[in-house]
Parts: sequence; structure tokens; C-alpha cells
Amino acid sequence: MYFAERLARLAATQGDQFALIDQNVPTTVAQLHEQVGRLAGNLAALGVGANDRVALWLPNCLAWVQSFLACAHLGATVLAVNTRFRSQEVADIVGRGGADWLIMWPDFKGIAFGDILGDVPQAVLSRLRGLITVGDPDSAASTAIAARGHAVYAYTGLVQSPCTTPDPYGNNSVLCFTTSGTTSLPKFVLHNQHNLILHGDVMRQAYGYNEHSRIFASAPFCGAFGFSTLTGGLVTGCTVVCEPVSDTASTLKQIRRHHVTHTYANNESILKLLEAAESPADFESCQLFGFANFSPAIGNLLEKAQQNGLPLTGLYGSSELQALVAAQPTNSSQGDLSKRYLAGGRLIHPTGRVRARDPASGEVVAHGESGEIEISSPSIMIGYLDNPEATRNAMTADGYFKTGDLGYSVSDRQFVFQTRMGDSMRLSGFLVNPAEIEHAIENFDNVRACQVVGATQGTKILPVAFVILQPGAQADPVGWTLECKRLMAGFKVPVRFEVLTEFPAIESANAVKIQKHKLRDMADFLLAEQS
Repeated sequence: MYFAERLARLAATQGDQFALIDQNVPTTVAQLHEQVGRLAGNLAALGVGANDRVALWLPNCLAWVQSFLACAHLGATVLAVNTRFRSQEVADIVGRGGADWLIMWPDFKGIAFGDILGDVPQAVLSRLRGLITVGDPDSAASTAIAARGHAVYAYTGLVQSPCTTPDPYGNNSVLCFTTSGTTSLPKFVLHNQHNLILHGDVMRQAYGYNEHSRIFASAPFCGAFGFSTLTGGLVTGCTVVCEPVSDTASTLKQIRRHHVTHTYANNESILKLLEAAESPADFESCQLFGFANFSPAIGNLLEKAQQNGLPLTGLYGSSELQALVAAQPTNSSQGDLSKRYLAGGRLIHPTGRVRARDPASGEVVAHGESGEIEISSPSIMIGYLDNPEATRNAMTADGYFKTGDLGYSVSDRQFVFQTRMGDSMRLSGFLVNPAEIEHAIENFDNVRACQVVGATQGTKILPVAFVILQPGAQADPVGWTLECKRLMAGFKVPVRFEVLTEFPAIESANAVKIQKHKLRDMADFLLAEQS
């Protein structure tokens, strides 16, 4: 099962259906099929081929969808890059991810993408065989990138120029998400075409899509949440509505203008929509909104949803399992309705199974007892790219994925998520390993050691860094902040640096362990004190 054959079939049977509405401009299924064919042919002429790795550094837009489908057609693997990433993160994806090509939008949001690339070590960039730029090829940003000596090709010409479309290549591996793992560096989660398409098909039934459905994609396509939102429409012939940058006001406009029926977002974003709505009429087209608990508990979300007649349900997913892999039941025939507004859900794949395991004893526990959630689902990843050891460690002997989440099963298919078992932080909707930030800060000349924790401020989780200085060094929180902003996405930059002489720790039988829970308490106090 491949994206090329699915798109061809949809173009033949419902070619006039809108596949995508990007910034209010619709593209039909037939038009998308034609565009992808031209782009695939011209990319092939450049030398993009089977088993190449293409870093896709674009926001939610038509070009993202065209590029992904063209790569799938050619048998290339897409490395999805967040537009908020900066030099350190881009260097990691291009270098450790083994990218051969980079597709980017140099003028997007006025971000200095050329300067970001300039900060990436030349030894990393030199492995790229070419850069493909979306937008004006004569813009200052595009010109600056070309001036650095890279082979640069204009995306517009590649998607518009007539060419011969090659036959689809039967390579199943197609997409990598970057995700935080247990080390200081993100892992690359590899998925194949068959499982991505299968997941989209099952989503249609689970979430009640039909030919009239309009699915709004607010989360970035580069992440599992946004990509599953996209594929749930793309492979089933439903219309996906998107724009490169979304905020509360623009999302409400999209809902009203395009009669959006479904969307999926974090609990804070949905609450903002409800608070900004003029009346319940704003949501009269909406059939189901799913929410993930990325922010601390928001007490009035359900009340606001009921006042506006907005149907809600809790969601669960991950990069490894795909997003939207579980949703709490909306009727009693599906499962325990009392859990409807809790994180977690009922696995949407009929053959999916869930269980919880006691992390201390290693035994599977009974329904209702907390433990590490383990899930078996047809939507599961192939594995971590170029990392078979991490893949083995993430799986049980009988094929369940060890989620690292604490929760309890309600039945063999339904469960409740309670919290992360580890120390990962959910920042601006993205799961971030604090070790990634710590590693960057510990490379600063005046820092000997660093620990980063997530502090709660209102409805947000914000990163706070605790540092131990080198002997004789002076604290430089302003300089540290500027350097972090240069190296990493803004949501990862600590909102406060606090200097300590030592970290709170406890000595166990095996090692001295830093007590992160005490650091989190300190961080919460510090932010409360300054607000």
C-alpha cells in the first residue's frame, strides 16, 4: 500500500474533491495528483531517488504536502524538520539523520534561515547534494543561501515544469519524526507507507469522517500530531484545511469560513478558542474536537465546551505509535464513558491492545492499577532510524511499545494516561528531553553542569535551568539566553537561569541520582515569586 497508488485512485474516483485548502486557496485531488507527478519527475531529474533522505523544513502548506508525496513516489525518506528549529537542531538532523537534500522556505515569517544555515558547521552541510527553496528564488534570503556555495534549485520550477513522471518506487520507508529519547540527542522515528495509510483509513471510521468532512490542521505537519491530522484526510479523500501560521483568531476564522468539522489540539488551545468565540454558532459545523493534555489541568475546559455545544474527547498518541491512535469513547458501546474527558483513550485499531506493567516488579498489572503503559498497534513505527539497539530497548519481547507513560488500563483497548514516567517536558506542544538543552548549556565556557526542569506557570510548562559555574566564573543569564536562542527553538530556551553550588541528590545502591522533583519545586517557586 503506497501513497502514489492511493492518490492516483482518489484522483480517478473523486478528482474534483478538495484535498487541501491552504490559506483559503483550494487544491483538488486531481490537481494535487498532477502537481506531485511533476515534482517527482523533476526531483528525479535532479538526482533525488530511492533511499535518499530529504529534510523537509517547511510550515503547514501545499508545498509540504506536495514534497512529502513526491518523495514517497520516488522511494525517498522525509526527515521532518520543525520550522522553529535553529542551527544546533538542523545540524543534528542533516548530520546524524543523514540528509541528502534540504527543502526549505527561506522567507517564511521573516526568519533568518540563511543565518541559521550559516551557523551549521560546513562539515555537516557539505553532505547535502542540493537545497530546494520555496518562495521567491530572487529574494534576499534565497540569494544569501546561494552565495554560500550551495547548489540551490527553485521549488516553483520543479513543481510547474512539464516532465515525465517516473513509475512509483516500492520503497516502504517514508517518514521520520524527531523525538526526545532517554539520551541527550533526539531519536529519529521511522514509519513506512503501509502503516501510515492504514492509520489514516482507520481514523476515518474512528472519528466519523465522510465526503463532507473538513479537518483543520493546527498542529505542524512535521510532528506526529499534525501529520496524523493530515493523513486522516489525505488518504481518505476528506478535505484538510491549513495555513502556515495559526493562532486563536485565525483558527476561528477558518472554522467559520470552511465549516470545519474536526480538529485536534492541546487543551489550552481549545480553551482559547472557546473563550474567544463570539457565540456557540461559531462551532455549529463542528462534529468532534479531540484534545491532548499537553498543558496542566484546565478546570473550565469542559464547562466552556458544553456552553458552546462543542463535542470533545480526550486523545493519546506518540511519534512511535502515530498520533490520534487512541480517543476516549463518545458512546457507551465503545467503552467506559466516564473516562471521556481524561487523557488516553480507546485504541482506534481493532487489533490494538494496551496493558500496564509495574516498573518495580516487571509484572503486568490488573485493569485499574497504575504502571507503565505498553501498547501494541498496527500503526507502530518500523523503528528508530539507524539505531537498532534503541529499537530493541523500546519494545517488549511480544511486540508491545514501552511508552514511558504512567497510566492504567480500563480494558484491553481502553486506558487512562496519568503522567510521563521520566523527566521529559511538554513545551509548546512538543515533547522535549531536558538533556538536549542541558547538553547545549554545558558547552558554555562558564558553566560546569546544568539541569533543566519544567516549571508550571498558570496553564504553561516553561523550562528553567539550574547551573553550577566553573571555578571563578561569573553568571551570565543574559548571554546564556541569547546563545540558547541562537542554538535552539525558542520554546526550549530557559525562561530563567538559577545558579546553585550543588544539585539536590540522593545516593542509591547504584549511583548518585539528582532529585529532579526538588528542582521542579524550586522552579515553580521561583516563577511564582517573579510573577
